[in-house]
Amino acid sequence: MSSGSFPRPNLRTLLLLFTLLASLATLLNDLYVTYRVQREILVHNVLEANRAYAAKVALSIGQSLGADLDRLNYSAKVLGQDFPSQQRRNDEVRRLVEQDQSFNTVVIADAQGEVLASYPPVLGLKGQTLRSKEPLKRRQGMISPAFSSLAGNLIVFVSQPIWNSQGEYLGLVGGTIYLRDANALNEVVSKHFQKDSDVYLVDGQRHLLFHPDPDRVGQVVGANAAVDAVLGAESGALQVVDEGTQMLAGFAAVAHSGWGVISQQPMSIPASALRELMTRVVLGIIPMSLLGIVLIWWAASRISRPLSRLADLAERMENIQGIRAVHAWYFEAWRIRRAMLMGALLTQERIGTLNHQALSDPLTGLANRRALDDCLRDWQLLGKPFAVISMDLDHFKQVNDNFGHDAGDKVLTAFARLLRQNCRDRDIACRVGGEEFILLLPLTSLADATDVAQRIRRSMAALDVPPVGCTTLSLGVVCWSPEDDIEATFKEADACLYRAKQAGRNKVVAAVHEHL
Repeated sequence: MSSGSFPRPNLRTLLLLFTLLASLATLLNDLYVTYRVQREILVHNVLEANRAYAAKVALSIGQSLGADLDRLNYSAKVLGQDFPSQQRRNDEVRRLVEQDQSFNTVVIADAQGEVLASYPPVLGLKGQTLRSKEPLKRRQGMISPAFSSLAGNLIVFVSQPIWNSQGEYLGLVGGTIYLRDANALNEVVSKHFQKDSDVYLVDGQRHLLFHPDPDRVGQVVGANAAVDAVLGAESGALQVVDEGTQMLAGFAAVAHSGWGVISQQPMSIPASALRELMTRVVLGIIPMSLLGIVLIWWAASRISRPLSRLADLAERMENIQGIRAVHAWYFEAWRIRRAMLMGALLTQERIGTLNHQALSDPLTGLANRRALDDCLRDWQLLGKPFAVISMDLDHFKQVNDNFGHDAGDKVLTAFARLLRQNCRDRDIACRVGGEEFILLLPLTSLADATDVAQRIRRSMAALDVPPVGCTTLSLGVVCWSPEDDIEATFKEADACLYRAKQAGRNKVVAAVHEHL
């Protein structure tokens, strides 16, 4: 009867493996959640910082442009009182340029757009016509989109209408801001500083009025959600794509102008900070993880130790004291120990019953065939390996014929006593026929069983039983394991016994293999 192949992992290994897998899954989940939460926090913080920064810059630009409109409005009122005076016009344009460097040039034009005065005079704008008639048509304070001036400069034109005291429209006074030159607007934008963020300014026609890369000033911004939103007079923050790069952008509209400020930072910067943070988290977790592994190993060993000990003792169910000594400190182990103790006691009782049945042989006092069959059935059920010694007295028929059956019975009784003297308490000695005997030795190797057989053979050969004298013995030795067939094993033992007789009797013949 085969008990199947042995499973490789033991309980401690399984506990350790499953606990480590559960801990690893929990750790990976925690790291993933930490990564997601930290990423959302970092992205939110960067977006909020850029939104606040864009709002701050937009406010500064709006205040600067509002001040420019106020100054031009004041000049328009002054000019309206004495518009025909060329000296007054010349003095006013000069004052506006030199006052605070807000404008690169200042012009005064009549209602038809002809330039009546300009400063600085080196540009030679006097007598020329304004390229854009929009300020003349609107006749109100305005800030133009970016365009190329008469002198070929990329400019923004800030203007106010001029009215006389009778409410007659006379023309306008306007200041130009050169987008590529130094002026108050560029100073307002560039003096602010946001770490790792770039700031740019767009007008209502999507022209770049300011950019950290001077070569991009004047370019038209393509598809960009932040630009679309800010030109719709919105303020906020978005994740956008700018020239193929993922950006975190904050934006705010500029008062008085229809312009917008965008402050943006590449997503790679917070992503790099997040990787550094996660690296530090992992490095911080490693020491505690190692300590956790040690604690898990200790706990797995402590939990599995009672069951491992019980499993060892289960192979030797007769060791009741060893089972009782196991420290079953948790409920399941205690139940298993109790069941094993009950099984061991029942087994001992059954073995005691078998020993009692063995006494049913009226002549020798050894186990009979029934006792042998019951013992084999129990050992086979337990998967308990054993050795078989099959024995037969040589020429026993001649003893009965020559000395009588009473003398033959004396020989059998003397051999039974000799057999018990050479057995252990756990061995089973049986008389299975007239002069045929079998000795079962549990948990015994082929070599040890052969030594026992030789000892029995020598003792019998030296035993003098009056009036018969000395009688010899032939023996066959075989081992059985749970993978073997019991009937085949006993046939093999008989075959070894037969070979011993064929070899001249008074011999021990052992099988050529064992399965222990």
